[in-house]
Amino acid sequence: MKSRYGIPAWISRAGLLAVFALVVSPSFARIPADGTEILWDRYGIPHIFAADHPSLFYAYGYAQMEAHAELLLRLYAQARGQAAEFYGESYLDSDRWVRLNGIPERAKSWAKQQTPEFAPLLGAFVAGLNAWGSEHADSLSVAAKAQLPLTAEDVLAHGLRVIHYDWIVNPSRIEARIKRGNTEVHGSNEWAIAPARSASGHAMLLSNSHLQWGDMHTYFEVQLQAPGVTSYGAVWVGFPVLRQCFTDYLGWTQTTNAPDEGDLYRLTLKDGGYVLDGQVRQFEAEKQVIRVRQNDGKLRDEPMIVRRSVHGPVVVDRDGLVVALRVAALDRPRLFEQFWKMGLARNLEQFQDAMRMQQLPLFNTAYADRDGHILYVYNAAPPVHAQGDYRYWNGVVPGDKSELISARIHPYEDLPKVIDPPSGFVQNCNDPPWTSAYPMLLDASKFAPYLAPPSGITPRAQRSIRLLSQPGKISFEDLKNDKLSTRVELADHFVDDLVAQARKLGTGRAKKAADILEHWDRQAETTSDGTLLFYRFMQNAGDAFRAIGGYAVPENDREPLTTPRGFADPPKAVETLDHTAAAIEAEYGSLHVLWGDVLRLRRGSLDLPGNGAPSMLGAIRTVDPGPFVSGKAEGVHGDSYFAVIEFSTPVKAEALLGYGNWSRVGSKHVEDQLPLMSNKQMRPVWRTRAEIEAHLESRKLFSETALPLAKDNTRRSARAKMPAGTSAP
Repeated sequence: MKSRYGIPAWISRAGLLAVFALVVSPSFARIPADGTEILWDRYGIPHIFAADHPSLFYAYGYAQMEAHAELLLRLYAQARGQAAEFYGESYLDSDRWVRLNGIPERAKSWAKQQTPEFAPLLGAFVAGLNAWGSEHADSLSVAAKAQLPLTAEDVLAHGLRVIHYDWIVNPSRIEARIKRGNTEVHGSNEWAIAPARSASGHAMLLSNSHLQWGDMHTYFEVQLQAPGVTSYGAVWVGFPVLRQCFTDYLGWTQTTNAPDEGDLYRLTLKDGGYVLDGQVRQFEAEKQVIRVRQNDGKLRDEPMIVRRSVHGPVVVDRDGLVVALRVAALDRPRLFEQFWKMGLARNLEQFQDAMRMQQLPLFNTAYADRDGHILYVYNAAPPVHAQGDYRYWNGVVPGDKSELISARIHPYEDLPKVIDPPSGFVQNCNDPPWTSAYPMLLDASKFAPYLAPPSGITPRAQRSIRLLSQPGKISFEDLKNDKLSTRVELADHFVDDLVAQARKLGTGRAKKAADILEHWDRQAETTSDGTLLFYRFMQNAGDAFRAIGGYAVPENDREPLTTPRGFADPPKAVETLDHTAAAIEAEYGSLHVLWGDVLRLRRGSLDLPGNGAPSMLGAIRTVDPGPFVSGKAEGVHGDSYFAVIEFSTPVKAEALLGYGNWSRVGSKHVEDQLPLMSNKQMRPVWRTRAEIEAHLESRKLFSETALPLAKDNTRRSARAKMPAGTSAP
């Protein structure tokens, strides 16, 4: 008999703790169980079948290393604050940020706080990582090999760095908040559709993440199959659980939200310390040394001083401004376990029980299940404040009053959420929670004023509402086509007026540009003529048209289909169109430029015409270009992992990970999905053994052996030195 975690029921709590001790001390354990296997399909997606949960986690770690070893090991080095020592000067700022915030020390504490149920699973994942590294050491770069062996602390430090110190707060966001500018927000789309709106009578889900195509945000797609586990989905490389996931019973997806969880405090300095409640407190100071590998292979020492107040570390000290950072949910070490429990849930009640853990401190979450329920929740772990609204806490607050330092968070019941709305759908595209249902059901005035922005619907959310609120029922094919739609929402708000004003007020060149916009299909297809012109115009017009005087009718979240519209200063808008057209003619020799000739999809050996619109334009099919070089730009951000799921029996699903499921140099799985992306196609999701074996590329079968688990990796530099002159990739 086994528990729901797949661990033999006869193992006591003390026994489970003893198993966890194996993870952090030199020892051995017998995993994986005989018969554990990885079936790799022809797109390089691993389908893992295991008899118990520890074996599942072991094989999952092994599979991640097979596809992403160099990337994973470099990311873990960054999470240790030791990347500059092995990978060079360009990682110095990353190491400073990690050391400043004490991520390695926090991870060590978190490792000791893992539950007896989850700790062995985390340990098994680490064992799988190390097993692959040991077997394939000769294939690793010198820098990557120096990171082995790995520990549970490395996995937790990586999670902290990604979730708490990139998504919640990072250096660029701090600078933007100090200057009261716009903060960078990652993108994504999520829809959940109830049976009442579904042509099949089954709930459906759109999972659609928009992120950087590489580095810490690289997705890994996988199937996990074991007793009680029927999970399929994707997560960032280095994570031991799934973030975008569906099972035989339910599924969820997530988009970025921006709860108040990284508070900045302006400190008042006095007598070598800082003032709090009228008293002078002394900083807690610590000197650290970062080792930096130089181009000639030699190491130099880079000293740094970390100063901490009761608020947190000092993250800004310049021009008389001293700012300390306090990040929420650092006392909640079980975020990976929460994801795991979300995947074990069989129904809405069990799923919400997992969400009530509030170990995962952010992400809008949309949910659907085979029972027909849909859910939206503004997931967060926001501090309780006695004063201030969202704008107040999104700036820099006084640090001399302890009453502004909160140790409590709002419980799950306080968070905005919508369950089974009358409209039959929920959506979120990085907009505030209030627009998750349409017509709007949530009233911002009934929630704490600092929980979320009071308004600010995104163009992608407007497009979502337009598509999902159309009359009639939605089929699986409809949902897929809507996901792949490149229709530009903002074109429907502004092109007609821009064309009319250009014909009335414009130069001959502006009128020629107006002709192109009038005949434009308002899409971002490879063959669309006008997409580049409109994109450049919107860039030049500026955020909320500030550069040209603003909107004639400002945006109103309660009227998402008709606002904003028009130009407050039509002559200025037409002048901007004229200047935009002049620049395009100078660069391309013509105003007629096909979008696919400009936007390119490049991966491995491929260079293909792209489709999809930059996020600012409001297409569901989102692809953001990088810098334009010689008139062309490579897609670098946007649609990454996305899936369309119907909770029929069996579950029906299609998916795509455009940049491929592997990052290993030379693998065909770096580029094998890119032609599908260029052609606006998706892959069927294979989940049954028969389907997988019909598309099988290779098989890894494990036998039960005594394998070393992770050892203490303190002071790697003392035992894993890289020879002078060695270059790291």
